[in-house]
Amino acid sequence: MSSFSPRPNFRDEAFVLRSYKLGEADLILVLLTRSHGVVRAVAKGIRKTKSRFGARLDRFSKVNVQVYRGRSLGKITDAASLASYAGPIVADVDKYFAGAAMLELAQILSTAEGSSEAVFSSLDAGLALLAGTDPATPELPPVSVADRFVLHGLAEAGWMPSLVDCAQCGRPGPHRAFHSRAGGSVCVLCRPPGSATPPPEAVRLLWLLAHDRLAVAAQVAANPGNVRVAHELLLAHVRQQLEVACPAYAAL
Repeated sequence: MSSFSPRPNFRDEAFVLRSYKLGEADLILVLLTRSHGVVRAVAKGIRKTKSRFGARLDRFSKVNVQVYRGRSLGKITDAASLASYAGPIVADVDKYFAGAAMLELAQILSTAEGSSEAVFSSLDAGLALLAGTDPATPELPPVSVADRFVLHGLAEAGWMPSLVDCAQCGRPGPHRAFHSRAGGSVCVLCRPPGSATPPPEAVRLLWLLAHDRLAVAAQVAANPGNVRVAHELLLAHVRQQLEVACPAYAAL
């Protein structure tokens, strides 16, 4: 009896997170898929002018890909465009850098067990919000859109900062102090040395973004100082809890 079995393959929705040149015309793509997590696969001939993949396998575009698994790398044999958010994002430098930061954090956050599908959905919604595809949605600063995505990803991965109650003893808040190593907001009894005392509206902005209170968040984000401090607090928390440098997110 023959022991032949077909090569394992799958079709799935995906976003391109990163790409690396391979040879003269190929690319190694790092994909975040909805059901298969992070996958690395080769797109043959994609850098050629007449590539059949064209711009479909580009960042900020959602595609349906067919991947044949190899021993170390898969091979992309087909790609169909599902949605593209690239136009509005690449046309605005602030949106572009926010989008790049979201792709960076998506790769990191999706490594948590069982979180890749949720991160995929959050990334899809976040890029749509960044691109402004729904005119009825309140407009937020690009950095706040990225922070919202990160907050949702942290919640799914179990690294969400405490934004109201004390992260150490659970004492009901809100509290004035915030310490990234302690896990977020801390009360006067648990406050470690070196804790920050950010403006309350900055911490409130993070809470509003985490709970999708976007209309109110847009009002709070009208103050650039709130946006800047909120991002700095979240960046410190991400670096402390995930132990990653996240240079693209830090550059916002």
